[in-house]
Amino acid sequence: MSRNLLAVLTLAALLLLGGCAGNPAHEGIDTAKAAETNAMLGLRYMQQGNYEVALEKLNRALSFDENYGPAHHYLGELYRRLERYDEADKHYRNALQHSKDDYALYNNYGAFLCNRERHAEGEKMFLQVLKNPVYAHKDQVYENLGTCVARKPDAERAEEYLRSALRINPRLPRSLLAMARLSFDKGEYLSTRAYLQRYLAVARHTAESLWLGIRAERLLGDKNAVASYGLWLKANFPDAPETRLYLESVKQ
Repeated sequence: MSRNLLAVLTLAALLLLGGCAGNPAHEGIDTAKAAETNAMLGLRYMQQGNYEVALEKLNRALSFDENYGPAHHYLGELYRRLERYDEADKHYRNALQHSKDDYALYNNYGAFLCNRERHAEGEKMFLQVLKNPVYAHKDQVYENLGTCVARKPDAERAEEYLRSALRINPRLPRSLLAMARLSFDKGEYLSTRAYLQRYLAVARHTAESLWLGIRAERLLGDKNAVASYGLWLKANFPDAPETRLYLESVKQ
């Protein structure tokens, strides 16, 4: 056998061995199924608050398939909860590359971006969700859009999004409170009152909503409503900053 032929055969053999030994630990395993199973386990543990085991399972899912989009998505959510925001962002972006039809991903990443004050990017993510004609929770997407854009701040467009949310579902507490806030900022105090009344029909008052009600009713001249809101605020939120503001305002 010639020396050249021997070299070629030796190289071929090495290549074959390398291909067979790519990851011996996964030999005989359905890696796609293993990635899916571990990702689902990771999600379940995360939902139970067992973040350590969740992290282990999700990283194991990626050991079977480093491009498995749901595992990156859930890792983004996990790192967000752990306040490791750079790692969360990296995994959200990786998930987008491999799960382009996962509209829950766009929604979750949009919320993440808005909370990180990256409002324009977050808005784009939410608008991507709305391109899906059969997405089941468009009311929540419009609500997320409204609250995100309001932080820019862009009150006019925030109101448009929130009204769209309430047309779909008139009983969204977060949207009702946001609309009460926007109405107050515009000097529309009767609308503020109306939205707070609708809010109270579907949710419990917060310190913020009570303080907003106090300020609106003062400007509307309803002293009884002011007193009622004030008693409610002091009784239920004695240590809240809004209570301190109310007590200081009473002294003036």
